[in-house]
Amino acid sequence: MEDRQEYERRKKAIFDQMSARGQQRILKTGYENWDPFQEPKDPREQIRSATAVQAGMILAEFFQSQGQEKRLRSHHKELMDLCRGLLRQDPRAMAVKAFCCWFERTPWKKD
Repeated sequence: MEDRQEYERRKKAIFDQMSARGQQRILKTGYENWDPFQEPKDPREQIRSATAVQAGMILAEFFQSQGQEKRLRSHHKELMDLCRGLLRQDPRAMAVKAFCCWFERTPWKKD
């Protein structure tokens, strides 16, 4: 019981030290669900995930199909992020895909 009270006291102290904007973000998702003491995510997990490996394979195939187009390879990180987003059905990536498909069908496209 004492541990839980200490946890709540420390949690409230952290919350009170946050900016108003940070507090609003926490309140929007739910203060009771917020854990300020959780371990941060390991960025290496994002690199080694099954989605990242699959995206890497898709990107390698894309680069191979484009030949020696150096311009495309200079955007590897952006293309990798987009590919991972598409594989995860991320709303932002899906919006970019929808826009690109729409753009291909418009008179704005220059061939």
